[in-house]
Amino acid sequence: ICCWTGLYKNGGTGKHLLPAALFGWIWAIINIMRSKRIDLGIVTFGLVIIFTLVERYYGFTRGVRWAISASCLAVAANFSLVVIFWKPIQKDLSKSKSQLWLKVFLSYCVTLMIFWIVAAFKNFVRGEISISSYSSVQQ
Repeated sequence: ICCWTGLYKNGGTGKHLLPAALFGWIWAIINIMRSKRIDLGIVTFGLVIIFTLVERYYGFTRGVRWAISASCLAVAANFSLVVIFWKPIQKDLSKSKSQLWLKVFLSYCVTLMIFWIVAAFKNFVRGEISISSYSSVQQ
């Protein structure tokens, strides 16, 4: 809900991207520590973090616009992997998780996939603006 609220309130400025990406990146670290397996979120969320920080220093240039939008789509693609490979994932997880948990997890992945697609679009269409006025990172 926080991600969607941030997108609604700050979609035209991109200020919602860094907090959302930081949350996802920290969650990916926790997943890695708990499961001892790689979580691609460490890379995809990391790219969003890096490019939103680049925006802080260089402004919302054409290259930064493309980089942030592409990194948001990479996060969406990461969530889409769960949707694409749901049957084998469901079979594996059903050994240790309830059916309710599985439904919530799939809904979570679909919702966040859509969120990051919309975030990429909103980022791409926002205008080039002064770095001192608006930025994905508060100064």
